[in-house]
Amino acid sequence: MLSYISLGWAYVLFSSPQLFESSQSWNEVEAIASYEWVVASCAFICAITKVIGMALGNARLRRIGLLMSAVFWVIIAAGMLISTGGLNMNTGFIAYSGIAVMSLWTSKEVGVNGRVQ
Repeated sequence: MLSYISLGWAYVLFSSPQLFESSQSWNEVEAIASYEWVVASCAFICAITKVIGMALGNARLRRIGLLMSAVFWVIIAAGMLISTGGLNMNTGFIAYSGIAVMSLWTSKEVGVNGRVQ
C-alpha cells in the first residue's frame, strides 16, 4: 500500500509541473525542492526500492525503502504543518505523518526472511 501511494504521488507530480504554484500548502515543500520532478523522483525511488526488495525477497532492501519513505513523508508532513505560517494542524499534516508512521511501523515488522511478521 505504501508503494502504491508513493507511485501515485510520483505520477501526479511528474504529470503536474505547476502543482506547487497552485496552492499555498505546497509553498514549504517547494522551498525544499523547487521542482515537482525532484519530489516525484524521491517518491518514485522510495517506492521502487520497496518493490524491488519485495520482488527479490530482500528484507534489508525493503527496510531501506521503508526508512527512506518515512523520512520522505516526514518532510512532506512538516511542510504541510508549517505551510499556514505556524504550527497549525491540518489534514495534510495528519495524513502524511500517518503514512510516515506506517512506514516506520512496517519497517519494524519486516522479518529477517522478508515477510511481515
